Amino acid sequence: MNHSSTTPPSQASSAPFRGKVSLVTGASRGIGAEIARRLAEGGAAVVVNYRDDTEKEHAAAVVDDIEKAGGTANAVRADVSDPTAITQLFAQTLAIFGGLDIAILNAGGDAVVKSVIDTTEADFDRVMALNARGQFVALQLAARQVRDNGRIVFISSSTACQPYPGTSSYSGAKTATEVYVRVLAKEIASRRITANVVSPGMTATQTMMSQTTEARRAAVIAATPKGRIAMPIDIADVVHFVATDAARGITGQILHVNGGLL
Repeated sequence: MNHSSTTPPSQASSAPFRGKVSLVTGASRGIGAEIARRLAEGGAAVVVNYRDDTEKEHAAAVVDDIEKAGGTANAVRADVSDPTAITQLFAQTLAIFGGLDIAILNAGGDAVVKSVIDTTEADFDRVMALNARGQFVALQLAARQVRDNGRIVFISSSTACQPYPGTSSYSGAKTATEVYVRVLAKEIASRRITANVVSPGMTATQTMMSQTTEARRAAVIAATPKGRIAMPIDIADVVHFVATDAARGITGQILHVNGGLL
């Protein structure tokens, strides 16, 4: 077999991201933290983004985990709802590691659970600032700064395709960004950069557990063919695959990780 790379297959499979730089937004805990650790396991240097001082210790713990395992990581503060902060985040990534190959846009939240009738303009603007406008700016910067053959992955939510009462603004923001990614994938394909969406179903994170009732979780589990909700590593493993060269032919796609609920 003719291999285009001089890297032995066993080494390539164990460290597919050796020499590459990754940025994971919202990586201080939950899904983002697991993605950061998983990319670092694959050999990538990782920028662990966190939102504010309440997340600083959590981000430092993720960096510590990565370094203890022999990896390289730096924690960088930036609120992804603020375009200026996003710009600075990407600039700091380049300053620290000299380039960027893998951008994982995981930061999200601030979900306002209200009916359409009761959602205020302030509610709508807050949700959109982080989950739509902020993501658009991050995608712009990723498209400009990710090196050729790179990867851009947006972490969405199953509410984009399965909205339920009270989630109009949040679901709408996630749906909008999924469209941004699909358009971007076509615009940067000539540079062999892929842009995809990974859409988790209900996932066992601290935030999810605190924001849902036991009855709601039980209902989702009962409706899920695999009979359980996702764990953060389930999402991180899919992101890991999408970021590898094995996924070079996948772009502009939405990959659902929800145990077969759809």
